Amino acid sequence: MKIVRYPGRDITGGDQGVGAHKDSGFLTLLLQDGNRGLQVDYGGSWVDVEPIPGSLVVNIGELLELASNGHLKATVHRVVTPPAGIERYSVPFFFSARYDSEIPLLDLPPDLAAEATGPTSDPANPLFRNVGSNILKTRLRSHPDVAARHHADLIGSAAA
Repeated sequence: MKIVRYPGRDITGGDQGVGAHKDSGFLTLLLQDGNRGLQVDYGGSWVDVEPIPGSLVVNIGELLELASNGHLKATVHRVVTPPAGIERYSVPFFFSARYDSEIPLLDLPPDLAAEATGPTSDPANPLFRNVGSNILKTRLRSHPDVAARHHADLIGSAAA
């Protein structure tokens, strides 16, 4: 769990809060403040996730997509920096596994297994059953500005 502060565009000079990504773990529970910024990919369009007081946003992560053989799909989302003069806060809780874990395939009931289409196959965002590799790949993808500035040597190698 962490507290995330997104300063306004007058401070950041741009609109990237967090780039488009899927969370690398099983589930993410997110408490938002009253400011917009979280968006989900819905059929190729970005849709605002309206903050609702007293509620949590639940995102499915890549490990649950892998474990369910794609029956459950990881949530593609991003965060847009708030307008100038506004700060946005959120509190995500990331439910994951040990970095050295390998994610098994769940034995789903036949009716659910029949609906499983397999994990997403995206060469630009491969899914790894090794938790540590999956987390590294996701961090590099979701924070491209930080990755390029501080970890340029890792860009591309995380997908290998």
